[in-house]
Amino acid sequence: MLRPERTSPATADNLQTPEDEARGVPWLDDLRRDVVFALRSLRRSPGFAAVAVLCLALGIGANTAIFSVINAVLLRPLPYVEPDRLVRAYETFGPAHGHGSVSFANFRDWREQGTRFERLAGWVELSLNLQGTAEPERIKAVMATPDLFPLLGVRPLLGRAFSGGAAEVANDVAKDKGQVVLSEPLWRRRFGGDPSLLGRPIRLDGDLYTVVGVMPAAFDFPPSAAADVWAPLDPSPKTQKTRGSHFLAVVGRLKPGVSVDGSLTQLRQIAGRLERAYPDQQTGRSADVLPFREAVVGRSRPALLVLLGAVGLVLLIACANVANLLLARAAVRRREVAVRLALGAGRARLIRQFLVESLVLALVGALLGALLARWGLAVLEPLAKGALPLAGGVPLDGRVFGFLLLVSALSGLLFGIVPALQASREDVRDTLSDAGAKATAGGGQQRFRSALVVLEIALSLVLLVGAGLLLRGFLRLSETPSGLVTQGVLTAHVAVPDAKMKAATPQLLQPMLEKVRHLPGVRSAGLTTLLPIQNAWTNGNYTVEGRPAPPQGQEPLAEFRVVAPQLFASLGIPILHGRDFTENEGAKSARLVIVNDALARQQFPGENAVGRQLRLDEEAPFTIVGVVGSVRQAGLDQEPLPELYLPYTQDGLDGFLREAVLVIRTDVAPASVTSAVRGAVRSVDPSLPLFKVQTMDEVIAESLAKQRLNLWLLGIFAAIALVLSAAGLYGVISYLVAQRTREMGVRIAIGAQTRDVIGLVMRQGAVLMAVGIGLGLLGAFAFTRVLANLLYGVSARDPLTFGGIAALLAAVALVATWLPARRAARVDPVVAIRTE
Repeated sequence: MLRPERTSPATADNLQTPEDEARGVPWLDDLRRDVVFALRSLRRSPGFAAVAVLCLALGIGANTAIFSVINAVLLRPLPYVEPDRLVRAYETFGPAHGHGSVSFANFRDWREQGTRFERLAGWVELSLNLQGTAEPERIKAVMATPDLFPLLGVRPLLGRAFSGGAAEVANDVAKDKGQVVLSEPLWRRRFGGDPSLLGRPIRLDGDLYTVVGVMPAAFDFPPSAAADVWAPLDPSPKTQKTRGSHFLAVVGRLKPGVSVDGSLTQLRQIAGRLERAYPDQQTGRSADVLPFREAVVGRSRPALLVLLGAVGLVLLIACANVANLLLARAAVRRREVAVRLALGAGRARLIRQFLVESLVLALVGALLGALLARWGLAVLEPLAKGALPLAGGVPLDGRVFGFLLLVSALSGLLFGIVPALQASREDVRDTLSDAGAKATAGGGQQRFRSALVVLEIALSLVLLVGAGLLLRGFLRLSETPSGLVTQGVLTAHVAVPDAKMKAATPQLLQPMLEKVRHLPGVRSAGLTTLLPIQNAWTNGNYTVEGRPAPPQGQEPLAEFRVVAPQLFASLGIPILHGRDFTENEGAKSARLVIVNDALARQQFPGENAVGRQLRLDEEAPFTIVGVVGSVRQAGLDQEPLPELYLPYTQDGLDGFLREAVLVIRTDVAPASVTSAVRGAVRSVDPSLPLFKVQTMDEVIAESLAKQRLNLWLLGIFAAIALVLSAAGLYGVISYLVAQRTREMGVRIAIGAQTRDVIGLVMRQGAVLMAVGIGLGLLGAFAFTRVLANLLYGVSARDPLTFGGIAALLAAVALVATWLPARRAARVDPVVAIRTE
């Protein structure tokens, strides 16, 4: 309960008299006096100031932290020259397949005929082994066409970037083949920031590259890919002419004045000409263009905007709480205000003074909120970095601080204006009389305070329902059968350099697997080119041998995986029909394949697929020797796709094994065999790094990073809102009890029982709670429509969630009401009546 504070309303520090106005005191001096008085007033009420500042700090700090992430992902300019003119260009293949990579031949036609582009550049992301240093390291590399760096307009920190003259670009041959540009982090981490490295060779995948430049630390292309090196793309003559090989990502810079839609129209016209010229390879293919930032951010924007809206509701609840505190404080300052009015202070002067106090509170709350935001970002950034593009290195920059000041100023005005107007309407004669001195807040003010509490409860319910739905959806997603048995499974990536690719299977991978399989604690060990659940694809068309060929462009599509024996046993994938591969089969004369259940049911419903044949190329068909259970390749929220498994001993598949994944099932804790696995790999080839060593459970957890981030943030906001709304309800009921102390004493004196007094107070709180929950349910129905795209396996209007959250909020509200009700029932009637 708030206590009356002792004030001196007629001092020079807090009152501007008519004589002062006549002397023309500057407005800046008036503001200084208001601020000084506000600070003194708050210092005399430390409890009130602490609670108000803490409420505001929670609301402003949460808003600042989330805005910092949104600023980094959606607003901060990309580190390139005129990034608004950059676009991503894609090939498309029917509405079902979405955006895809571009063949090199098509890219060349786009560049030559695309007159609305200033430049077009293509790139490929891959991983390389950095060798010749203290320890082999797997690094991320970008192989790009010569136009990339001129297109982006970024100068190197040291040296130069590779490029090509007009002739080289036209022929897709860079003059700097065999040269490489390093990222600033790699240059410092592995080479000590040595400037003399320029012109010296480094070894990547066994090949020598000459270092010609170092890019600045802020440069990141592709965004959030954290590339370590950039080198010229050197496609083979065959690759340059093949339109069926789609592997290139394409970025373009629009000419000044050209719109994204204009460039899209032109690319689709070019795609139409290519389809007519090359029907065998281009039927059904078109193009699409997106602004570069939109292409990078992808589907993260809706989730971020939902979180910004949620954290805005938290700030509204905090402001409502502080407004309630200020109204209660204004009630005990009525005599001070009346004295000031009686001495000649104008109403506008009083309103300004109260608003200055509110703004001072808001600014102090903003300072503490900035500290909370900084701490929150330290916790949030590692989670956001794995779940959101461009979220690495989230800064508290000028735009964020501007947002912080704006939010704090608007908050101060929002929660301060009504108490200021209310205080300035005091009746001087009535307030200064003995009766007025004992009077309490009017019915209008009390109704407004109650309305604020109703608003807090309603907004809290909206956030709690949203968090509850995300939690239920996350639990459903986590419990979704993946098709795997993940317990006790260790995964580790190993990369094979191009120079060793031809002999990779017999000389590297087979001996490596044999050594790993014989390690203590290892039950089985297999190998695959792509792990499930990782939203990664390698797909292609196939046909069923003996059936009529489907129309051009309508061939069935399947995911391709190159695997070693024991992979299915290691991942817990059941073999439903047939058998697994063996180590000695898979030569060109015996072309074998294993299919998953999804493909078997699609192509051979009600039949045994074992023994049937599929044609994957123009050579001999592949015979199906087994059918295995389907797994969710694209993530737990995606249904299994048709899938083909090819043996790693099959001729012609060497290129798929550039980066393979060891999958090891153990009878012991997976982490305990990590060192032994590293030793087994090094015993075969010390130059091969082992990287991304994770348990399969960690791989799945990583795939849920975005959903987990959304859940944690909305859950935290909902918890803060629940605490604030409960505190607001407690404060209002406590104030009502304090106002009615004499009434309670009289009731008890004439025989009212404890339960009667508690019931009287509880009914007041129950009315506020019921109205707030009712309005909150209506708001939640609207809010959850926005959340629908973020949910999995649960309806946006799930009655169990709505009912459970309403019950939880009702229980918290009843506890917040019961505490002051119990205090009211313990009033000593003699003391209460004597005090009055």
